Amino acid sequence: MDSNHTQIQAELDGLIGRTALVSDVVSPHRIAALAATLDTDAPADGTVPPLWHWVLFQDWQKWSTLGPDGHAARGEFMPAIAGMERRMWAGSAVTFHRSLRVGEAVERRSSIAGATLKQGRTGTLAFIQLRHDIGPAGETAITELQDVVYRAADDPAVSAAVPEPVPPAARTRSVMPDALTLFRYSAVTGNSHRIHYDYEYVTGVEHYPGLVVQGALQATWLADFARTCRNQAPIRAFAFRARRAVFQGKALTLAAIDGPDGLDLTLRDSSGAVCMAGTAR
Repeated sequence: MDSNHTQIQAELDGLIGRTALVSDVVSPHRIAALAATLDTDAPADGTVPPLWHWVLFQDWQKWSTLGPDGHAARGEFMPAIAGMERRMWAGSAVTFHRSLRVGEAVERRSSIAGATLKQGRTGTLAFIQLRHDIGPAGETAITELQDVVYRAADDPAVSAAVPEPVPPAARTRSVMPDALTLFRYSAVTGNSHRIHYDYEYVTGVEHYPGLVVQGALQATWLADFARTCRNQAPIRAFAFRARRAVFQGKALTLAAIDGPDGLDLTLRDSSGAVCMAGTAR
């Protein structure tokens, strides 16, 4: 590792332990809006399905404070890393101790649990691991370990696709990530990252071939499919890892197969490449 990498790693080490606290109420309107976006119905008993908590704790910053990519400017809780202008959600491991309920007042207690510099297939990457404890004051209903990856603006945006056949025993479902769904999901989750709705920006500035499907939306589709495969049995833990970018306009294939630790899940693009892998138990 060269001296620049050593300096960046030292700066990352200094982030560990940084904390933040935000509050919200589980709004029936947001839950209903997400249900409509997913073309389904919200649970009649007022419980919040797995991963639907991502509509909470939205951070609406003034337009003048946003970065060119639409994200809130770094430097407060989430760091600014010199030479790494792009930021993406790489994966999460979520434990559900109990379901949130519509109308509950909740908090998200966040901390930076880890920060590591790595060499990836597309260049140097910085991984920030966040821990979120979510629930009413004094209680944790959901624990989420979230990995956020930073990369340089000029690193290649898309890795080569390597098709992987769906196992013959897998159950499958097809979903279509059209531009309207991406826009509505960004709106209901308060996500202003321009790669999900601004075609001129995503193709002209970040050099992707089209609008990028939110990793959170992909994971939510997988979690919903897992519940269907498990006959609506509760999901106690869900983990996912993004492998490559997914783009709007072509059908995606969700696949589920029983594994040693629960249900093994994958999301494939139209080329057959696995773009996200996960587990539900």
